[in-house]
Amino acid sequence: MNKVQLEISRGEEAQLLLDNPLIKEFFNKAREDVIGTMSASPLGDATTHNRLVIALQILNQYEKAFKDVINTGKMAKIQVNDSMQNKVKQFIQR
Repeated sequence: MNKVQLEISRGEEAQLLLDNPLIKEFFNKAREDVIGTMSASPLGDATTHNRLVIALQILNQYEKAFKDVINTGKMAKIQVNDSMQNKVKQFIQR
């Protein structure tokens, strides 16, 4: 499997994972829990607020990592399709 095919495969697998209801539930529940804990913590507790903001940022980074792999896979698929179209055009023009 070459690099482009690997990127397409990884993108499709990441999309399946991110579309999985259990994974969606995990991200939503984790986000709700962090925000709920933030709301419940005392206003003057800067350390807890700081840690919860970091937790939320990490959660967002995980989600972004999935989306980055998905988008890379989509771009690789477009690249393969464009290449195939160019080959077909060249063949027809002969």
